[in-house]
Amino acid sequence: MTMGGERPIPKQVNRQAAQWFAERESGDMTAQDEARFRQWLAADPRHARAFERAAAVWQSMDAPMLAPIPRPARREPGRRMQPARGHRRQWIGAAIAASLALFIAVESDLPTRWRADVMTATGEIREIRLPDGSTAMLNTGSAIAFAPDGRTVTLLKGEAAFQVAPDPAHPFSVKAGKGASTALGTRFIVRQLGDGARVTVTEHSVRVALARKSAVLREGEAIDYDADRLGASRPVSVADADAWTRGRMRVVNRPLGEVVAELGRYHRGYIRVIGDDLAKRPVSGTFDVRDPVGTIDMIQRTLGIGSTRLTDRMILLHC
Repeated sequence: MTMGGERPIPKQVNRQAAQWFAERESGDMTAQDEARFRQWLAADPRHARAFERAAAVWQSMDAPMLAPIPRPARREPGRRMQPARGHRRQWIGAAIAASLALFIAVESDLPTRWRADVMTATGEIREIRLPDGSTAMLNTGSAIAFAPDGRTVTLLKGEAAFQVAPDPAHPFSVKAGKGASTALGTRFIVRQLGDGARVTVTEHSVRVALARKSAVLREGEAIDYDADRLGASRPVSVADADAWTRGRMRVVNRPLGEVVAELGRYHRGYIRVIGDDLAKRPVSGTFDVRDPVGTIDMIQRTLGIGSTRLTDRMILLHC
């Protein structure tokens, strides 16, 4: 609710304000950056309000809690490793932006809550039984709505795995974005991707339709689509695709940035890799998504890298 007739501040503006505040606090802004900031500030009264809000939130936080945790290394007893000054500025800027994002840019998803029959919180994985006897297992931060007979499900956000009860007279379909997936067998996974989705078949087959195009996927195949285009099917590892249903994540030579982004879906906070080279470093292993902080600790020890943290809620990995 907005007081005094003021227009609400869009999420994108809040994000921009957090980023501008972070850049100014890091001390790395140039005269050109400052001029661009002034232009942004004057472009819309909501920009100034959002920036003031970002400043107030940061001042209310316990900034001294931000502390670097160095990479595991051999060093002289009693000597503490200190990060380079330039790198620390980079960490501080990212830390400020991340912290503000936690308190400003993330707003409650009331429209989804109103529409959903079932929702999961961040880090929660839950299985439910639909009215027709089928089951839906919802991954972290997911939501579905379903018809009274349970044979038509809408994925509102996140990801869900479906085990379909046979009923040839009543097809079982899952809608996500503008596409629909109709079971021709028993088990498949649908994950929302922007304005589209990814469909992965783990048993038997599924027909995926978008506008006038459709494709039949077999076990061990996946396909992506967006609002306008249905992609090509491709082979996938079923064991990797549905590992999350067992609380695990399996990766083979995937970039660290991608692995951390996936773990971030299960973390009630913010995790980020600082630096493109580090983000591209390959990672392999089987990880516990139910303990994202413990998994990050293990990855940090294995790769011999450092981290900067504002408690366990905000973690920045760096060289």
